[in-house]
Amino acid sequence: MGSDVQDVREERSWLGWVQLAIIIAIIILSLSLTAWLAASSARPASNGNGADMTAAPVEIVRPRPAAHTVRVRTTGTVRARALVSLTPEVGGQVVEVSPSVRSGARFEADETLALIDPRNYRLAVDRSGAAYADAQSALQRLEAEAALAREEWEALYPGQPIAPLTALEPQLDAARARVTSTRADLQQARLNLDRTRLRLPFDGRIAEARIELGQTLGAGQPYGEAYAIDALEIAVPLSPEELARIAPASGRTVQLSFEAGAAPAMTGTIVREGARLEERSRLITVFILPDDPESLRPGLFANVSIDGATLSEAVSLPVSALAGLSQVRIVRNNRIVPVEVTVLDRSEGRVVTAPFDAGDGVIVSPLPESVLGGPVTIIAEREN
Repeated sequence: MGSDVQDVREERSWLGWVQLAIIIAIIILSLSLTAWLAASSARPASNGNGADMTAAPVEIVRPRPAAHTVRVRTTGTVRARALVSLTPEVGGQVVEVSPSVRSGARFEADETLALIDPRNYRLAVDRSGAAYADAQSALQRLEAEAALAREEWEALYPGQPIAPLTALEPQLDAARARVTSTRADLQQARLNLDRTRLRLPFDGRIAEARIELGQTLGAGQPYGEAYAIDALEIAVPLSPEELARIAPASGRTVQLSFEAGAAPAMTGTIVREGARLEERSRLITVFILPDDPESLRPGLFANVSIDGATLSEAVSLPVSALAGLSQVRIVRNNRIVPVEVTVLDRSEGRVVTAPFDAGDGVIVSPLPESVLGGPVTIIAEREN
């Protein structure tokens, strides 16, 4: 038993020494590799003029200044500027319903969408008309009596002022007031009769409708919604940077296309900008009036292309030419030279800058920082 324990101890001791030796070997190898890499990277940097550095292979483009139109491409959503409720101003039973009163149906301005039973309202017009005629007749009778009273007064008391009561002035005022009141009642009755026809003053579409033949509608209660076709607009969120690129935005013509051919391509005009940035997205919404809203529906997605100002002279480069935010690397006298540029526009994998001296070409291939300022070999020239 003691011999077995001794054997186990010896075996564990042997394994421990082997593990320790492996760890030491790994450490020595790592230190050697690190030292070699450091020496390799330090050797070129130690030569101040770079004469001993290996020439870096690069690909270049040779840009030429040309006119450029700033363009913003984004997406937007068709929406109705406002939804108008289908709300009758008088109540009663529906005796006619237009086929246009269906979700998605189109209607014309002042088309009768629904007719409420007008019989009670015609009777109200007749009653109000009769009351108005009676008030007019009473006033005319009083006016005749007042004129007669004035003649009699002048005959009995020439040159003397007549008393108001004798001239029937209070009665005349009351009769005139009754004529005014009954005339207003007649106008209201006629207006209510006209309102039995549920109409809207624009060409539009029904977004939702809950009106059926025989249904009793309550005055002032909504029974659906509609929108004006010419009130459709496209809301496009833009970043402040994008908005600045097309400033001033209002009045600019834009190109519009729609998802899956849901509507024909068309142009539109930016009619206004949002008054503030959205709190979460930090974007500003611009609103576009499409030239052909007839074929659009709220909720449709639109691809939007907005042209800004045209630059008479600019340089277009692949985005791979840009190092950082505003620097490119060029080849001059077979060496790499960094150049600061003014970025004017970015779009579709390209960057547009103000004209600059491109030397023997702008480098578009990746470069490590360690070769900056060193010699270069041009291995390819791409088309710009």
